[in-house]
Amino acid sequence: MHNQSVTNKNLKVLIIEDMPDDALILADYLQDNGYPIDWQRVSCENDLKNALQQPWQLVLSDFTMPGFGGLQALEIVRQQDQDIPFIFVSGSMGEDHAVEAIRSGAQDFIIKGQLLRLLPAIERELRDVEFKRTQRQTRQLVKQLSMAVEQTADSVMIIDAEKKIEYVNAAFEQQTGYGQQELLGQPDTVLFTDSQQLQFQQQIWNTVEQGEVYIGTVLHPRKHGEHFYQERIITPLKNDEGVITHYIATGRDITQRLKAEEARNQLATILEASPDFVTMMSPKGTLTYLNSSGRELVGIALQEELKDKHITDLFPRQIAQSLIAKTISVVNKYGAWTGETMMINSRRANTPVSIVMLAHRDKAGQVQYLSMIARDISERKHFEEEIQYHNTHDALTGLPNRILLLNQAPKVFNKSDSLNKCTAIFSLGLDNFKRVNDSLGHAEGDDLLQQIANKLTHCLWPNDIVARQGGDEFTLLASELNQAEDALKILKKIQQTFKQPMRIGHHEFYITFSTGIAVYPNDGNKIDDLLRNADTAMHQAKASGAGQYRFYEAQMNARSHEILKLEADLQRALDNNEFTLHYQPQVDIEKNKIIGVEALIRWQHPQRGLVSPADFIEWLETSRLIIPVGEWVIQQACLLHRRFRELGYKDMRISVNVSSVQFGESKFLRRVQNALDQLQMPKNMLELEITENIVMQDPDSTTELLVALKKMGVRIAIDDFGTGYSSMSYLKKFPVDVLKIDQTFIRDLDEISNDAAIVEASIYLADKIGLETIAEGVETVEQLGFLQNNGCHIIQGYYFSKPLPEQELLTLLNNGIKYQT
Repeated sequence: MHNQSVTNKNLKVLIIEDMPDDALILADYLQDNGYPIDWQRVSCENDLKNALQQPWQLVLSDFTMPGFGGLQALEIVRQQDQDIPFIFVSGSMGEDHAVEAIRSGAQDFIIKGQLLRLLPAIERELRDVEFKRTQRQTRQLVKQLSMAVEQTADSVMIIDAEKKIEYVNAAFEQQTGYGQQELLGQPDTVLFTDSQQLQFQQQIWNTVEQGEVYIGTVLHPRKHGEHFYQERIITPLKNDEGVITHYIATGRDITQRLKAEEARNQLATILEASPDFVTMMSPKGTLTYLNSSGRELVGIALQEELKDKHITDLFPRQIAQSLIAKTISVVNKYGAWTGETMMINSRRANTPVSIVMLAHRDKAGQVQYLSMIARDISERKHFEEEIQYHNTHDALTGLPNRILLLNQAPKVFNKSDSLNKCTAIFSLGLDNFKRVNDSLGHAEGDDLLQQIANKLTHCLWPNDIVARQGGDEFTLLASELNQAEDALKILKKIQQTFKQPMRIGHHEFYITFSTGIAVYPNDGNKIDDLLRNADTAMHQAKASGAGQYRFYEAQMNARSHEILKLEADLQRALDNNEFTLHYQPQVDIEKNKIIGVEALIRWQHPQRGLVSPADFIEWLETSRLIIPVGEWVIQQACLLHRRFRELGYKDMRISVNVSSVQFGESKFLRRVQNALDQLQMPKNMLELEITENIVMQDPDSTTELLVALKKMGVRIAIDDFGTGYSSMSYLKKFPVDVLKIDQTFIRDLDEISNDAAIVEASIYLADKIGLETIAEGVETVEQLGFLQNNGCHIIQGYYFSKPLPEQELLTLLNNGIKYQT
């Protein structure tokens, strides 16, 4: 038997069924089992829509009906009523259809002839509808209560058991200036920043946490610093077990009421609880009341009379004169004044305070008395000073940063103008600082920067400025110079200071700078322009080698714009796949066979056509675009080798040039390994060419990197051999496979005996230490004969072939090489 509490009157049931007998069976089944029902049968869409014009408590529906499906009926019912229980009672409803029906919003499905589950399903759904109705009513009631809370003139704040704010109403927002969204989830202490206020707030909590209601008046802060008087009630809310779950704090702004009250004793009682300095005075500034916090701040005993005390006695002399001359008159005229100033404390020292001064008028509008609230803001001022310092100084070295430099420079320039002097701006870039970070780590690098900052500071006069621009760059402003050339005296002093090595742990480093110098007012009268000009000169110096300096010249600026445009064009070229590779064959003249190719980058410019690498490689390196471009070259070389292998040229090795920027980059090894792995390149078929000067910049670090490359299986070639300054001992130490004799020695081989001797010695040296030799730039039969006679059998140059695009190279490989002998 069903639960009779579900309904106490006839149940209104809509039956969607094309078979009248089946509908009658359902109705009889419900009535026989104790459900008195009013019911109606429908079997088509129009009848269903008409029937839904009246309310129903339950819908029972067949699933399969001629011309009218159960899911269609379900959709129509749900459009009309989302809550009415809808149960399928069907004789032909598979599991898939049942799942689809439930997903579409049906509550259950029952098989005809197996109606035992029908009654429990109906009871469950009717209870669920009743529960939803109750919930809806409850929500409506809560909404009404919420509206009442929102519309009340008193502020309301709800705080959870952990003292975090859950809700504030509109009146609270209006009274305090805080918005609900910035307070939700915050502890209530966010409203009280003053330590004494927090202590007072804790006293209140000590009361309400015991389950007692707090009723009192507090001086409540507003968001922007001012205060108002609030009559507050805090009530703890308990659950059925008596445990406090929430606190409701209601408050009423009674500031205006207190101002209107003439009973000074009652007002004093309220003010005595304030942690702020609070005083009242005559319109002329004679003190009539001072609260205990105020007496404590300025050192006036509680029992001491105030009749001889004046507001000016509480401030330093100059500030006191301003109070008389301006502040009190402004308050008397306009009713209020706020600001920050200094007050004399009990130790006769100055204390920064925030002040609110108010004029209180009688009914006739005459000023009856003045009140002043002062708050000790020493902590805030100290904090602001710290923030200001951190905003204007470099965190690592303590030097001024760019912000302070930009701020102070105009003052330096003005003084130079008044003395008819000039000011030098130095842009200092540390040479090879990255090597310190890479070899010792960033902590030691930071230590070195701190030592450098300290030394630079001692190179200038106290009125000059040493600033850190970031990274390994510093800026110096040296003022009161008689002429621009005097900057060289300062530069010489800097160089002399850093002549001795600097020690980090057990390591010693010789520090040099690339220096750019711009002079005010010769090179500009704005600090931004001068910094940019000095930086331009510094990069010019850096391009000339370590330890160099350059004065700014006007044409540098024009050139810098050209460089910026070129760098932008190079970035676009990389993005738009404008770079391409040409390949110059390397020929074994004994075997009369091409045994390898050197990959050489070209730029297919959309307007200028094919651009030579001599016109853009330098700027790829300067902008560090050489890193992604170089990675692309290695990948393309490996990709070409895969095509070689597919065509049967399995032993064809490919050489790729590596710049100093790539070689010094921390991810270089990983980039090479990724290219080898991704394109399944036979490792000994990739040859990396590194210039002699690169390997000699830092022989120890170079050796480590070359060893790592050799472990990968990659071949190493020393390019431009003979143009640098490598010693024989280092050459033997390096894990190198190939020496490439520079074409400058090959070009005049048949004319200048010195070149012939150098080439002959290089071939002999390579042979003795087991290295392969390749001669570059071979163009004549005489050059070829000399090299062949002296044991150099691998040749590269225009005598055999210029660098070729891929298709032309493949044609050459297929046809074989042809040359004069």
